[in-house]
Amino acid sequence: MKEVTLLVKPPHTWVKKIVSKYPATVRLLDCRVVEGTGGVHELFEVSIGAGHIKSLLNDLRKDPYVYQVDAIETKKGLVMGSLKTRKCTACRSFATSECFLVSAKSTPEGLVEWKVLSSGGGLKKLLDNLEKGGVEAEIRSMIDLKDENALTERQEEILQIALEKGYFDYPKKMDIAELAKLLGISKPTLSEILRRGQKKILAEHFRGRLSMVSGKERI
Repeated sequence: MKEVTLLVKPPHTWVKKIVSKYPATVRLLDCRVVEGTGGVHELFEVSIGAGHIKSLLNDLRKDPYVYQVDAIETKKGLVMGSLKTRKCTACRSFATSECFLVSAKSTPEGLVEWKVLSSGGGLKKLLDNLEKGGVEAEIRSMIDLKDENALTERQEEILQIALEKGYFDYPKKMDIAELAKLLGISKPTLSEILRRGQKKILAEHFRGRLSMVSGKERI
């Protein structure tokens, strides 16, 4: 089985409208076909400034492609909810592809980045379905899940936040206590996640190169 990252440009999507208008990040947590229609039922999470939430929900309810919006603010600036779309060629492409959507998040350009699990000919079916539906898609990365050096999604997310917040800078712009508080986890847990993540990145970086210790090629 492989984990594939796709950059998708759906022709009709509420996500693009939201991220184009607001300083927001959208994650699609689940996506299911609504039988007998051309749409899907989506579970979503939006990270956005608290002052924009009311306007955001109003925009969703006015979107001609969206209906049955049900959302709550779970904590300051974070909205979780569900909605149904009248049409979503991209999401419906999963129905017959034998692929599984692990996660989906918006990009600043209004595109959607999918992480997909695929085995056998599932990925080819998915790409064929997207092409038939007029949906542009580009493969950004592909990881064999048998690879012990592959970062988990959580490790990748934490390492990226740590990098952007200046944890790896010298001098540090944010220490481990501040970073742990930001992420809502304990310092020992964060330290272990960072250690394991950095080890996997280094192992991948030096794969195929001669070892400075043994002189043999690293596998």
